[in-house]
Amino acid sequence: MAFSKRVALLSCEPHDQEPIEFKGKKRTVRDIISIGLKGHGLEPIIYFSRDKCEFPKKGVFAGIIIGGSKLSIFDSDIEKHDWMKKLLDFIRESHGKVPILGLCFGHQAIARAFGGTLKNYGPGICYEVGLSGVYLTEQAKKDPLFSGVPEQFSALFSHFSYVSYLPDSVVLCLSSNPENKSIQAFRVGEVTWGLQFHPEYSLEGIRDLITARREMIKHLIDVDAALKSLDDSKRFDIIPFRNFAAILKE
Repeated sequence: MAFSKRVALLSCEPHDQEPIEFKGKKRTVRDIISIGLKGHGLEPIIYFSRDKCEFPKKGVFAGIIIGGSKLSIFDSDIEKHDWMKKLLDFIRESHGKVPILGLCFGHQAIARAFGGTLKNYGPGICYEVGLSGVYLTEQAKKDPLFSGVPEQFSALFSHFSYVSYLPDSVVLCLSSNPENKSIQAFRVGEVTWGLQFHPEYSLEGIRDLITARREMIKHLIDVDAALKSLDDSKRFDIIPFRNFAAILKE
């Protein structure tokens, strides 16, 4: 396949990231995102931002994707990890110059870069994983990233913390979960987006992840209920990823 444009993929997990199931093979999440981009005729270039503090040079990519991480990005984490400080600076420097998409940890990092705050889930839920409901705002119905997405849909999640606040003067909230008041998607300016959910994962991948972590998370959530939620195979949360790829190819 001839690639039309290059996309910088910032890996915020260790180089030896654990693989999960995807299309019959064990793959890392960065590999899965790369496969998705290649399927849209885009060439992914991986930067190990966490391991090697690598960041792309300006002006050579059609877009940037910031991937997930098991780490959080609270103030204490930023003080501890120099690469996180550099990531926030990189986001602010790149904003408005090229389309950016943050996934899960990447979503939270973009929020932090522009004055947002995070919270850990409180009593009753300490970890959100599996398919869960997302509700679009009126603004999202006009946003190009959510073109073709219904007002309410299920999305794949795997995270311990969430974006709890974004300054109205800087960002546009695109989706939320009214049950816990978490912000599930937003846009800063015209072409910088954050998605708390995982459009890059497959149902099999999340099932693989939950099963592998059963002993670790069984005191946090109802593991069997999370696995049962994956029976719903109708995925609308994949569409924003496809729309982002289409935006990069314009």
